[in-house]
Amino acid sequence: MALPSKSFRDPDFRYRRAVETDIRKTFARVRRELAEQARAAQEQPHAVVTLPLPQRGAKG
Repeated sequence: MALPSKSFRDPDFRYRRAVETDIRKTFARVRRELAEQARAAQEQPHAVVTLPLPQRGAKG
């Protein structure tokens, strides 16, 4: 389930009536954002994490 990106309490939030929205533009914008995020994820090098192994105790 997708949550709204802004709360109605956010001062930057601007209410728009349904008849003033264009769902095609909204879907196009979301597709562009998702494609940009996918491209950015592919361009980032994968981090290599090296963990030290615990030293074994001497047998004796």
